[in-house]
Amino acid sequence: MSYLLDTCVLSELTKPKPEKGVVHWLNNQPDKHLYLSVITVGELRRGVLRLPQSRKKNRLDQWLNTLLTQYQDRILLFDTDTAESWAQITTNALQQGRPLALADSYIAATAVQHKLSLVTRNVTDFQAVILNIINPWDL
Repeated sequence: MSYLLDTCVLSELTKPKPEKGVVHWLNNQPDKHLYLSVITVGELRRGVLRLPQSRKKNRLDQWLNTLLTQYQDRILLFDTDTAESWAQITTNALQQGRPLALADSYIAATAVQHKLSLVTRNVTDFQAVILNIINPWDL
């Protein structure tokens, strides 16, 4: 099984004391089965750019650059096929009265298009989407 890591999973790793269950789960997955969405890359970069100049900002910038190198062949783009999945997912969610946040909808479409399980803490944010969700905070 392969997985798309939601932004919150990666953000957890930057905390001084990340949730042990998340770290344990990630450490027990082969790297080749872990993927990122280009949307997550943008969310992480935005988070770094919004910080005032500081050691923390420099540390997170370095962490993100290292992450991008580690995942360079496993960052999934938002292409035409994914856009088609996105249109279907967001239409279904709206019809259910459960609209998705824009970034979440792009991430969900990426997971669906590539047949990946989504790893996230924000399970309720994705309830309108038919996909396998793993919450390592609850394992």
